[in-house]
Amino acid sequence: MALRGKVAIITGSSSGIGAGIAVVFAKEGAKLSLTGRNQKNLEEVAKNCKTKCSDDVLINVGDVTDAAFRKTLVETTKKKFGKIDILVNNAGIAMLSPLRAATKEQYDKTMAVNVEAPVFLTQLVLPYLIETKGCVVNISTCGTSTIVPNGGIYIMTKAAVDTFTRFLAQEVASQGVRVNAVKPGYVPSPILSGQLNKEESAMMDKTMIKATPIGRAATAEEIGHIVAFLASEKAAFITGECILADGGMTMTTPPISA
Repeated sequence: MALRGKVAIITGSSSGIGAGIAVVFAKEGAKLSLTGRNQKNLEEVAKNCKTKCSDDVLINVGDVTDAAFRKTLVETTKKKFGKIDILVNNAGIAMLSPLRAATKEQYDKTMAVNVEAPVFLTQLVLPYLIETKGCVVNISTCGTSTIVPNGGIYIMTKAAVDTFTRFLAQEVASQGVRVNAVKPGYVPSPILSGQLNKEESAMMDKTMIKATPIGRAATAEEIGHIVAFLASEKAAFITGECILADGGMTMTTPPISA
């Protein structure tokens, strides 16, 4: 168990990639502080984690864009477990729209969830990570290395996450803290399918798989295994990296299209 005894905060862990990360971390022996906005889903994920070797699971239901909630999340995690070793900034939204149709509300919300929340949550957690010589793993997207139609604002925020990963890694390396990011390819997720009707969702699935040389979507747990590796001592000499896990999607020359 590569993460035995480690305490990890995983944001956006009520569904999708975050839930997959949580399950993998539980299998690897981590103690988990899970957070998301959907209490029912979060409780179900926690239940799955408890059946995968981890009886130490804390739930905090709330919105990571709320500064007061971020503070509560960190304080309750430290109080329950006594330390924090790992922060996984996974919570994110993808509001797809061509620029001509984008609204200020969409821009503000996407920036708040994808950039502001991880930056300032990391700021709160950092003193504890310095104590434990811990690490941060950010979840970005392979879209920062290719072109995703109508994804401009979303991709822009994730490009900011990539830059945040690199500059923070340089800033805290001398204090023993590592910072990396994972850039997944296509993983079926509620943050995308929730914006589409059944036909649109099926078309997106077909298009994204067609654009992936491996010929299929990734599972959330496959991404979770990469995150767990980066959070473990096996990756002790890796920092400042934004690692692609896209099934070869960005090897293709043309942009993603139907």
